[in-house]
Amino acid sequence: MPQQPIDEQGPAPEQIDALRAYRDQHGRRWKSRLLAEWLSSTGDEGPELRQFRNTFGPSWLLTWRQPD
Repeated sequence: MPQQPIDEQGPAPEQIDALRAYRDQHGRRWKSRLLAEWLSSTGDEGPELRQFRNTFGPSWLLTWRQPD
C-alpha cells in the first residue's frame, strides 16, 4: 500500500502534543507568538515544533484548528 506524503497525513501525535504544550504555556495569542518565533528562527519552540514548521510551513499554522 503506497504511503501518503507526510504533509497530507497531518501532524504526528508528538507534534500535536508539542503544540498543545506551547499553547498552554503562551496563552491566547500562542499562534501569533509561535509564528513570530518561526519566522525569526530565534524562538524557544523546541525541536518538535521546528520539525512541524519545516514539514507543514508557517502558513499552514494560520488555518489549522487544534483538536481538543
